[in-house]
Amino acid sequence: MKMRGIILIVMATVLCCSTSRATITSASWWDDGDGALNCSWTNWNPDTGVLSMSGVQCSAPGHMVGTIQTSGGEDPTLTLSSSIVNDTNFAWTAYTVNVYMSSTFTIVPPGPTVNNPPNNDWSVASVVQPSSPLVSGPFAGDYEATLNLQEGTAVAIGGVLDFSYTIQFGGASQFDFTQEVIPVPEPSTLGLLAMSGLLLGWRTLARRRK
Repeated sequence: MKMRGIILIVMATVLCCSTSRATITSASWWDDGDGALNCSWTNWNPDTGVLSMSGVQCSAPGHMVGTIQTSGGEDPTLTLSSSIVNDTNFAWTAYTVNVYMSSTFTIVPPGPTVNNPPNNDWSVASVVQPSSPLVSGPFAGDYEATLNLQEGTAVAIGGVLDFSYTIQFGGASQFDFTQEVIPVPEPSTLGLLAMSGLLLGWRTLARRRK
């Protein structure tokens, strides 16, 4: 009798936990309109739990701003998948993805993944999980996670970088989030860009003095 009672308690606990797990009722995102990242399409697939986007990055940082609605339970998961064309003026040798969310969250398996077709030789260098809310800056009060992606073969101008990751979160029924993406040029290009910036600043100053 005691064993039967224990089994019933365990089954009831599992059933309770499974019914309280949240489901995502809607999810959407789009670029923030500043021209750094221009989104061409997005798609939310409730069957797979994947929110996808495709776009063109012209400068950095680029931002995708989104909202998530859930049934109000705990620990839903959402996979964010991006395909971004390089329309900057340099090849990408690394790529930083910052994720900001209004509630605490975690990057969980499967992934993260990254590909640079047709080479597919990029890798995830590191993942920094959120710890505590940011205290300053444009995302003050939000939680931040960071994915550091690194090259095998640099993503040339006109090339594509694909990446995805899965987040798990809870504590509310509506969530706001932002994906911030920052490509990194190779060191020689970075030096040229810095010199170009200095030259442009010098010319501007010289014109003002005339």
